[in-house]
Amino acid sequence: MAKTVQLRISVRDAAGNVTVIDAAGYVNEPPVIDEVIIDPPMVLAGNVARITVLARDPENEPLTFQIAASDGSIEPTDQPNVFLWRAA
Repeated sequence: MAKTVQLRISVRDAAGNVTVIDAAGYVNEPPVIDEVIIDPPMVLAGNVARITVLARDPENEPLTFQIAASDGSIEPTDQPNVFLWRAA
């Protein structure tokens, strides 16, 4: 859920008249990665591990996922949060 920020706004004219109003602003919170599952966690060169990213957005906005590997290759699947890592 977005974090609420309370705002107090005042406007003053040259005669010294003031109007004050309270308002709320909201801070969009970043997504949360709850867990990363690598199955199996260790593979031989040329073999594949399935990587599943379990994540959520506090405001329930849609998420996109991206993974980069320092070695081997990453292949997408038909699920946006699941990838295949082919070890080099």
